[in-house]
Amino acid sequence: MLKISPLILASSVLLLSACATQDFVKETVAPVQTSVDGLGTRVQAHDDGLKALGGRLQGSEARIQALEQEAAARAQAAKNLPAPPGLLMSVLLSDDKIKFKSGHAELTEQAGQELDQLVAKLKTDNQPVFIEIQGHTDSTGSQAINQQLGLKRAEAVRLHLSRAGLPLARMATISYGDSAPLADNKTREGRSTNRRVQLIVMR
Repeated sequence: MLKISPLILASSVLLLSACATQDFVKETVAPVQTSVDGLGTRVQAHDDGLKALGGRLQGSEARIQALEQEAAARAQAAKNLPAPPGLLMSVLLSDDKIKFKSGHAELTEQAGQELDQLVAKLKTDNQPVFIEIQGHTDSTGSQAINQQLGLKRAEAVRLHLSRAGLPLARMATISYGDSAPLADNKTREGRSTNRRVQLIVMR
């Protein structure tokens, strides 16, 4: 009869136990590692998205500044000033406030309230100002239609400001149509952002 040494038996038990433990650890750790790897990928994608958003915001700010500079140059030429007029403020009335519907130029009640607040501030300051009202559209429709629509939106704002007490001679309108977007016209949110009026108030 073959006798097994207690030492050999104990070693065998330990070896089998170690193998079982290793398998258990692999089965337990593998899903956790996969989850961690997936989380890392999502975090990286989120960081990339934030960087891209930052780039788009910087691009929008640069476009707004360029429009302000163009307005100042036009005001200088119109008034034959020796130096560019000082920029008092730039008011961006986007879809969130004015709520232009696609293809329309009508002002909402909320838009009128926003413009009334601007008029009240200008009257309180009691300083002569010149306002350029810039109309913008999204890329829906032809360039000719968008050019006309941008002008209609700007004129709607000028008419409201005039009725609120600002002299027409101190205001000018211009349409950029769809040529100066702040956001991507391929998305609904982007098109909504691009349907806007920007007021450049100069002194």
